[in-house]
Amino acid sequence: MKLFRTLVIGVIFALAVSVYVYQSRLDQEILSLNPDEVNRSFTLGPDQHVDRIAIHDAVKNTEIVLERAEEGWRVESPVSYPADSRTVEGLVMAARFAASQTRLRAEKDWTEYGLDKPGLELRVETRAKREGVLIFGDASPVGKALYARWTGERGYILVPPEIKSVFNLSVYGLREKAIFQTPPAEMVKVYVEMGPNAYEWKKEGGRWFWMEPIEKFGREIAEDRMQLIFKGLAGLNVMEFLDDNQKSDAELGFFIIHDKIKITHHSGEEEIFHFGNEVPLKNSYYGKMEKNGVVVLVDRMKIIQFLDLMKALEVSADRTVSSHAEA
Repeated sequence: MKLFRTLVIGVIFALAVSVYVYQSRLDQEILSLNPDEVNRSFTLGPDQHVDRIAIHDAVKNTEIVLERAEEGWRVESPVSYPADSRTVEGLVMAARFAASQTRLRAEKDWTEYGLDKPGLELRVETRAKREGVLIFGDASPVGKALYARWTGERGYILVPPEIKSVFNLSVYGLREKAIFQTPPAEMVKVYVEMGPNAYEWKKEGGRWFWMEPIEKFGREIAEDRMQLIFKGLAGLNVMEFLDDNQKSDAELGFFIIHDKIKITHHSGEEEIFHFGNEVPLKNSYYGKMEKNGVVVLVDRMKIIQFLDLMKALEVSADRTVSSHAEA
């Protein structure tokens, strides 16, 4: 999951770099064309907040709708789920770039530019309820660029191919893959139950203490050890979303007593993630967040690594007490 997110962020970073190089080159080449700024009907300045994005792919016959919520961006269609906000902000950045491009006078019919039946359409809505629709066409002979157009305007624009690539993401690519959303600084309790093992840590007065196993009750756990736990939690990402799951909780392995992780926010709110049966063919386990009920697959190796970390911390705590006793 980290690799996928890195690739997405890499594409957005590459876009930012290529935009500068592209703009410098295109500004020279565009002088030989005919600007048409008279009919510019859609702008997207820094003071205009984007609250909704819809991406319609005519080739795949799909549409993804993203909306800004109080807690951040969300995918609202074809599913309802928190979005990877950093990735969505990359889309906003790309839309701002496209909205700032010089409009050029169309000398031919839209068919000649590939803009009569676009394969990809971007719909952007601002907080002020202003809407712009960007469509992408064929490759242009002017530099490495694509024809594009904000509908309702008589002119077209030229954009680097990376702009279109940024919007050509899957629903999975836009969804938040991290299982737990509570930042470590806002956690006050972490509870882990896996098989016969139960671990719990509680934050008091800015310091973390063992609650379980019972023989470690009340012992302080070092900050660097808690950081390892936070890192382990962050590594538990969604491998696959099973939105169309038709199996019952019993079939998935979510029984009354089963493995789970519970994170408590300082506000008292809880994030509880349940682990189910193993899925050998996909080297994963079923999982489900109690709050939204969405069934997912979690990488089996990540779970094993996290459990190994818990056991190592337990052994480390015993050794620390033993060394203090000897001293």
